[in-house]
Amino acid sequence: MRKCKIITIDGPAGSGKSSVAKRVAQELGFVHLDSGAIYRAVTLFLLQRGVSPSDVPKIEECLKDLDLEVKDQQIYVNGENVTEAIRSPQVDEMVSLYSALPVIRSSLLALQRELQDCQDLIAEGRDMGTVVFPDADLKIFLKADAKTRAIRRWKELMEREVDISFDDVYYQIIQRDEKDSNRELSPLIPAEDAIILDTSDLTLDEVVERVIKLVKDHIEQVKRCDA
Repeated sequence: MRKCKIITIDGPAGSGKSSVAKRVAQELGFVHLDSGAIYRAVTLFLLQRGVSPSDVPKIEECLKDLDLEVKDQQIYVNGENVTEAIRSPQVDEMVSLYSALPVIRSSLLALQRELQDCQDLIAEGRDMGTVVFPDADLKIFLKADAKTRAIRRWKELMEREVDISFDDVYYQIIQRDEKDSNRELSPLIPAEDAIILDTSDLTLDEVVERVIKLVKDHIEQVKRCDA
């Protein structure tokens, strides 16, 4: 029987799930699994090799040469640290096309589950609570309106000195929502038993505080039930 706790945090692009999950994991001493970073790493890997999302046989062949490692919150592809490179606008634009492919999702499923039985986990992404960890102890789904999410993403890119307009970022958010929500495999939807938290009018600190409270309340409830 699994003894370690698994908390999933899902949500669309710009909902704050990555920042929240990282902070919550640090506060509670959990491991942070950033599934989006894993898909971004694969996207970067394939883009660098000029492989189109439509060329599934070539993707299958390339994946055989992929050595992906997550260590100390850093992402390595075949020994190269790509933690910064996977946040480029080019990857932003293409990641939803690659991540929707069954061949990629199935190959990464086992990698994401490797941490399940060995440590307390905060797993964030788009299908953590529905597909990857359907039996998670607590499932949280963060949402926010598209404009708010675009502003957050644009500010993040400005801080990294990426030259892109707000309108372009907003368009990317809308396009990503459309692709994620309508894909056949693992569409972006809250798990039936997920707690939905709207972050539109909340600061990062406020969201982190609420999520930590949800986790602690759940842990206490389990303790009382087991007593």
